Amino acid sequence: MTPIAGFIIAIIAGLMVRSGRRATAVVLAPWLVVLAYQSWYIASGRAISPPGTVTDFPSAIGYWLVQAIILAPALGIAAQLGAMGSRRHPDSRGRLDHPARAASALGLATSVIVILLGFVWFRAQGGTVFAGHHSTGGSPPVIGMVGLVLSFLTCGVLGVMTLRQLRAAKAARLADSGGERATARVGQ
Repeated sequence: MTPIAGFIIAIIAGLMVRSGRRATAVVLAPWLVVLAYQSWYIASGRAISPPGTVTDFPSAIGYWLVQAIILAPALGIAAQLGAMGSRRHPDSRGRLDHPARAASALGLATSVIVILLGFVWFRAQGGTVFAGHHSTGGSPPVIGMVGLVLSFLTCGVLGVMTLRQLRAAKAARLADSGGERATARVGQ
C-alpha cells in the first residue's frame, strides 16, 4: 500500500504546492500514516506477510529499508512537481500556506482512502488475508508493484524534464551574458 499511497500523495502535493521543499514536507505526514497502519496490520498477523516481517530485528531491517526506498521516489516526484510549479508561477512563492494546508488535508484524506480500500474493502488486492495463513515467499501485492512502477517511472520522467529545463535555463543565461559582453564592448 505504501507505494501507491506515496505516488498519489506526491502527485497531489507536487501539483498543489508551488515549492519543491514544501511539497516534500507535505508528503511525509500522510505517507507515514499509511506506513504506520500497514506496519501495524502486518504486525497484528492480518497480512499475507508474517508479523515478524516488521517486528523481528535484525531481519525486519529489510522491511524498513524497502519503505525508505519506496518513500524516495515519492519525495522526488513531489519536489520536482513543486519546483516546476514555482517556475511556472514565480509570483506566488510567498503565498504557500493555504495550498500547503489544502495539499496536506487532501494527502491525509488520500491516506484514509488508501487504508480503507486496501485494507478493509479490497483485502485481496491489498495483500491482506481473511484467515491466519502467511506467505513465506514474500511476494508483494499487485497494487504495491503497480505503485512502485508508477513511482519510479514518474520520478525518472520528471527528472529528465527537470534536467532539460535546467540545461535550457543555463544556455539562456550564457547567451544573455554573451550578448551583454558584446554590447558592453561596442559601447566602449
